[in-house]
Amino acid sequence: MPFFGFIPSKELLDSIEIAQQKKNSSEPLYPLRDKTALLINDEIIDAILTELVRHFPPSDKRDTAEKLAGYVKSTVAVLLKQLMSKASNDVVKQSIEFSKSSLFKDADGNLRVGENLDASLVTNLKMTFAEIKAGNDVNKAALSELYKQFAEATVRHFMIDFNKTLDLGMIKRKAADLGASAVTKAVHIATDKIFLNLTKDELLTVAEYHDSLFHN
Repeated sequence: MPFFGFIPSKELLDSIEIAQQKKNSSEPLYPLRDKTALLINDEIIDAILTELVRHFPPSDKRDTAEKLAGYVKSTVAVLLKQLMSKASNDVVKQSIEFSKSSLFKDADGNLRVGENLDASLVTNLKMTFAEIKAGNDVNKAALSELYKQFAEATVRHFMIDFNKTLDLGMIKRKAADLGASAVTKAVHIATDKIFLNLTKDELLTVAEYHDSLFHN
């Protein structure tokens, strides 16, 4: 099945694997769950946005992307810290299994952290990247829409689906839903601001950098 995935740091990969090894032990597992979730939040934003825009020349687009990266990182981190609390290992095991299900192996055998994606979304992204690399003009509005679909899938997986593993009460569930909606809205607004104004060189940077994050 097609997927999006970034190469995790050694710290994140170790955190996921140690939690797997210890999932049946009696020691409290929630600190490992918390560490893993916060690392994923930081690293996924760095992989998609922060590392990419470092290759852009200074511009409004770069400022928008950097602000978006900072907003999503801080919003999700604050939300996670509110939602995650001491929990029994039986509850935490759900989050540990979730992290395991977010691990993928690419064609070169590298472990990546990510999520399954709709096949047509990955195909369309890869085809657009190929067109850009070939020097052809592409529809930037259509590319922006593809990225919005990707953003929605990522918020659904790493926020909405992950939050379901936390055994939340009604008030925290409401806060989780509002947080996911706020992040989705911010990403949608910023995506148009960024993609509709990319130069040909910047589009090439996106294609070259992001092509390796999507796998058929």
